[in-house]
Amino acid sequence: MELTKYSWWGNPNEPPEHLKTKKQLGELGLSPLKPSGVIETRKYDVFLYDIHNPECCRPKRKPSPKQLETLAANRLKAKIKRDYREWYREVGFIEKDRVRAVKWAREQLSQNDWVILDTETTGFDNAEIVEIAIIDRTEETLLDTLIKPTVPIPAEVTEVHGISDAMVVDAPTFPELYPRIDAALKDKRVLIYNSAFDIQILNYCCRLHSLPILKLTKRSDCLMEWAAQWRGYWSYYYEDYKYFPLPDGNHRALGDCTAALKLIKKMAADSDQINCPVPIPESKRKSQSQ
Repeated sequence: MELTKYSWWGNPNEPPEHLKTKKQLGELGLSPLKPSGVIETRKYDVFLYDIHNPECCRPKRKPSPKQLETLAANRLKAKIKRDYREWYREVGFIEKDRVRAVKWAREQLSQNDWVILDTETTGFDNAEIVEIAIIDRTEETLLDTLIKPTVPIPAEVTEVHGISDAMVVDAPTFPELYPRIDAALKDKRVLIYNSAFDIQILNYCCRLHSLPILKLTKRSDCLMEWAAQWRGYWSYYYEDYKYFPLPDGNHRALGDCTAALKLIKKMAADSDQINCPVPIPESKRKSQSQ
């Protein structure tokens, strides 16, 4: 059957009132069957249906209670999916990262190929080490010693860690201790709270005394970064997790090593996070978004 051609509304040969588009049929509670007319445009054809001709359209069927129930269920699923995507974009990734941090801590405690290292120094930039400690996963001390630097320890630094020039006057120098440091770290992964700082200081001391670099960057983990991820304080300004001081640390190398191991154990024991499903319950999602 050849369709009658019409012009766009407002032009000569526009469609009569009883011819409707699919959208207009829907507004009238009708479903299209066979078109009786068409408006041809450059991009598409607009089909027209005669509302008085039962061969062109019919009343829409009313959905059954079962169909209405299915429709409502599908709409709810779609809403939950949209809500989850929005929640994950805003805060959900934080929960997932916290679970990853707990799993990381548990993995460390299940292995024995790592040690914890900490140093105390003469300052920050181009500083030298005045104390170093290394412990293993059983908290056995592998190294704990003061180190005599080539420069004086500033008074303001002594106020922080309590190590003075008088305390290190008879201590071994970095070159004298280097073999012991190298031996304690050999074939081990190294966990450090704020690894970037300690590795920088160790590398500086190695270069200062013309000693081989210990090459810790590729075999170290920064506990400070994992702990910040575990605590989950996200900065939307910096787009990163907020770091925090080492809990229970006393600004002495051995004490901070012990505190770092304690923190790893605390993270690993966080059953609330490791058992937390993703997505998390609605009640918790609401509390986190507030």
